[in-house]
Amino acid sequence: MLPYIEIGQMNIPMYGVCCAVGLALAIVIVSLTSKYRDMKRETTLYAGMLCVIGGFLGAKLLYLLVELDSYIQNPELLRYAIFSGFVFYGGLIGGILTGMLVTKKLKLDVLGFADLAAAPVAIGQAMGRVGCFFAGCCYGCETDGDFCVVFPAGSDAPAGVKLVPTQLMEAAFLILLTVALIVMLKKVKRRGLTAGVYLVAYAVWRFFIEFYRADERGSVGALSTSQFISLFLLPIGIALIVYAFHGNSSRRITPVCDSTAECAAQSTAHLSDAADEQPDEPSEGDSGSA
Repeated sequence: MLPYIEIGQMNIPMYGVCCAVGLALAIVIVSLTSKYRDMKRETTLYAGMLCVIGGFLGAKLLYLLVELDSYIQNPELLRYAIFSGFVFYGGLIGGILTGMLVTKKLKLDVLGFADLAAAPVAIGQAMGRVGCFFAGCCYGCETDGDFCVVFPAGSDAPAGVKLVPTQLMEAAFLILLTVALIVMLKKVKRRGLTAGVYLVAYAVWRFFIEFYRADERGSVGALSTSQFISLFLLPIGIALIVYAFHGNSSRRITPVCDSTAECAAQSTAHLSDAADEQPDEPSEGDSGSA
């Protein structure tokens, strides 16, 4: 496809370009949605960037573990390991662990932060999968159908063979999921629900799409590494959803206002809600008993 963009004498990897676009979109989403979980934009962005670093390290570490046999057989490959090769689930786990530490350090609501992180993570994944398509990695299995893609020589995928476009399929799914998560974040105030929906939706999707992948990506028994991890993330997502409805996460979340006029409007709305919730004073004829 288009592994590199040539600018003068420089070859810029399209995967890196797509990841940069994904990061930029993630920053925009965080900037626009942080108020829906009562968090300041600057604090959320700072915590998010730390999670990106943790996610990068986690993605690289899991890739090295998955490809450990190859590096043992050919140690020279380690010279190129820093520039290529990531496993998303390693990044997700690294980001989650970093997020737990960061929210504790900054005294942030961990479930609210997890909700805010869901849509940015999804759009970052989507752009990363577009980058995979340009590079030809993470390719699908051979197919005889018309719904396919054929990669040219020079890409990571087999050249001249009709393959299932798993990269584009996942990118499309994740873009739709991003939109759904943003709407949910704005409309539903139950803490942890948006994060839980993301984990459940992606775990199910990833377990399914792995059956159509043909690239080498490690395995645990009969399952791919990603399918194995999905089996653990799915119950975590379900637990978050259950907690959002039946735990202590359903308290009212007051969005942070961005302007004086918006703050005044919110204050008026809250006072109006409080007045509506006040019980009527009993009349002289009321006995006062229940």
